[in-house]
Amino acid sequence: MSPLSHDKPRGPSPAMRLINNARGIGTAVRDMGRVREISTVLVRHGFGAFVAAMGLGTAARPARTRAESAAALDSVRAPDRAARIRRVIEDLGPTFVKLGQILSTRPDVVPPDIIAELEHLQDDVPPMSWDDVEAVITAELGLPPDEAFAHIEHEPLASASIAQVHRAITHEGAEVAVKVQRPNIAPQIRSDLHILHFLARRAEQVLPELALMDPTGIIDEFDKALSSELDFTHERQHIERFRHNFRTFEGIVIPRVWKELSTPRVLTMEFIRGIKATEAGDRLDVDPDTLAPRMLRALFKMIFQDGYFHGDLHPGNVLVQPDGTIGLIDFGLVGKLTERQRDNILDILIGISRKDYALVARVFYEIGIKVPGISYDYQRFEADVVTLMETHIGDRNISELDIGVFFSDVVEGAIRHHIKMPPTYTMVFKALMTVEGMGKTLAPDINFVEQATPFVRDMLVERYNPRRILREVIDLMSSSSRFMRGVPGTAIQVLEDLARGSLTIRTRSVELQRLAEAHERAGNHLVRAVMAVGFTLAGTMAWDHAGPRVLGLSPLTFTAFVVAAFFGLPLVWRSLTNRL
Repeated sequence: MSPLSHDKPRGPSPAMRLINNARGIGTAVRDMGRVREISTVLVRHGFGAFVAAMGLGTAARPARTRAESAAALDSVRAPDRAARIRRVIEDLGPTFVKLGQILSTRPDVVPPDIIAELEHLQDDVPPMSWDDVEAVITAELGLPPDEAFAHIEHEPLASASIAQVHRAITHEGAEVAVKVQRPNIAPQIRSDLHILHFLARRAEQVLPELALMDPTGIIDEFDKALSSELDFTHERQHIERFRHNFRTFEGIVIPRVWKELSTPRVLTMEFIRGIKATEAGDRLDVDPDTLAPRMLRALFKMIFQDGYFHGDLHPGNVLVQPDGTIGLIDFGLVGKLTERQRDNILDILIGISRKDYALVARVFYEIGIKVPGISYDYQRFEADVVTLMETHIGDRNISELDIGVFFSDVVEGAIRHHIKMPPTYTMVFKALMTVEGMGKTLAPDINFVEQATPFVRDMLVERYNPRRILREVIDLMSSSSRFMRGVPGTAIQVLEDLARGSLTIRTRSVELQRLAEAHERAGNHLVRAVMAVGFTLAGTMAWDHAGPRVLGLSPLTFTAFVVAAFFGLPLVWRSLTNRL
């Protein structure tokens, strides 16, 4: 063993530090270039004031005045803002397109007109060359495509920002869809995510009105979702779970996955034939009164029975086959619901069906995220929800309720009270709105509440099932027991600290903090004033002191007046400029 083996680990060698620094500089340079590109695209589409306020231009600085912030916000409030925002996103590429697609599911933070535009975002990117596809498949599967599959088509079925899909035949003769990730897409996306985190923090600092939308939190959620989507292992696991959940559900098909032909960058799954759900009524000889309820029941099963739902149920991911079977595809984005979250959604539907306005208002208020430092008025919130429900329901039959528009309006109303819906709930509401819309395209008279009734009834039976009640009682008793066991020890520790005089109680109040700071400043000013007056009096008393003169004053008087000026002049200046 080397004599140095017992030494503490040393840092990187000078050569390695140089390499790391060079990489860091390279990353910073690339990020700066990308920020300039983003700024250029924003300016080109009419958001120059926003770029200037954010301090992104070459000669720009962050907004410092209310007028500058207002000008920046005005640029994103113009009548044509939604279309311009969509064009900006499309010009900036894959990461921003994905962000736009996810934001289209967030009516709690994005206005309806912008959501309508974002829903039309398309991954309009040129397809990968076959050489790139071949290289990725060979690197991932250890075999070239023509050996891994009995046959694979070189022309892609679909090309998106992160991956593209090719149809193939396995050696067993199964028809499959092979999803292949674009080469070098991950580093580009991570660089863009880094920039988006920076832009979100900057927006919160310089544009307080945007801070209410919590841009940092949105980008954090987006980062997690996109990072998960870059690893196809997660999508494979989602598909397998959905196949298990729907194994006995009639009329719904979930693709099978070939694990041996799947990796984090290649996903091989059963090829599902069909056409978009919204086009099935015109192009297929299927009964819409059977098809539409089937879609709704499938979603209600995901939400109420499984607590695990498809997060991107747009028509392109819901494919109808000639016999009326529905195939679901693209499981990159899923939502998960806890038992408590499912109970809250159940209570909302019960409140709607019973026209119990107070129950709906209470549940929405309880699940909403409150902003610290804001005083909330529940009575006003409840009154707004009651008014909204009267507008949507009133004396009409509950079957006439447009549930999608209702949820959208409630979420928008909550925002006016500075209450945000957690992302999981907004995903559920978006799924309900989308599937209801597809269902009404096929069967305009479909009754949303009627289709939900069996699932609501089953959940109510489960909620009041003696076993569940017993389990909840046991959980409550267990939690109470743990709490009570900890109380004596905590109480003894508090009493011992109190006896030793080591107990410290700390509180924090913004107003008290400001008052304390003002009091401290006043004390400092008083000390300076006393010192100034004292040295002025001392100098005056030494005026006639014998000895050499300095500017006509005795040395003691001159020194005392200089010291008095040192203490007194800052007070005079602050007094004149109202800064005391």
